[in-house]
Amino acid sequence: MNKREQIITTALNLFYSKGLHAVGINEILAVSGIAKKTLYNHFASKDDLILACLATRDKNFNNWLEQICEKQNALDVANGLFKGLTNWFNNAVPELGDFNGCFFINAAAEYPLAAHTIAIQCKAHKQAVLKIILNALLATPQLKNNKAKAENIAQTLFILKEGLICQARVMHTQTLVMPSTALLKHIIQS
Repeated sequence: MNKREQIITTALNLFYSKGLHAVGINEILAVSGIAKKTLYNHFASKDDLILACLATRDKNFNNWLEQICEKQNALDVANGLFKGLTNWFNNAVPELGDFNGCFFINAAAEYPLAAHTIAIQCKAHKQAVLKIILNALLATPQLKNNKAKAENIAQTLFILKEGLICQARVMHTQTLVMPSTALLKHIIQS
């Protein structure tokens, strides 16, 4: 791992566990063992470092999401999504680390102005997540020729996913009731 990656990995772990504003550059330096000059050779500001952390998390999360949603039929896509969330909530997804809510929701809450580059990157992540779910549904035989229906299903699954992530974080619990197969079947067939 090079110095830039080491800084991003350390900062991402700290930001995700403690919050963006709660973590200062000095803490990142102390934990990473990197010199201040080295950090600023790679990142002009804390915001630049946050953006790099968001990009890394976006890549890791979206790769994981694509894997869990790659299924042969729409119901399996939906079940795979919620099984994946259950695993994440129970800290069983090493590439995402211990669950502490959605890094992008957390970041957007700390940077509420829509025009801020951090808020823009958070919005782009959510749009990409919705697109991953939609593309997984469109790849199934049932929905490959029905984009409008796939879009409606993707939006519904996305809303359920977002709500469960928020509930797990705010309630500090991993034991959530996931949507039943019967409910998911109803969503897909309606």
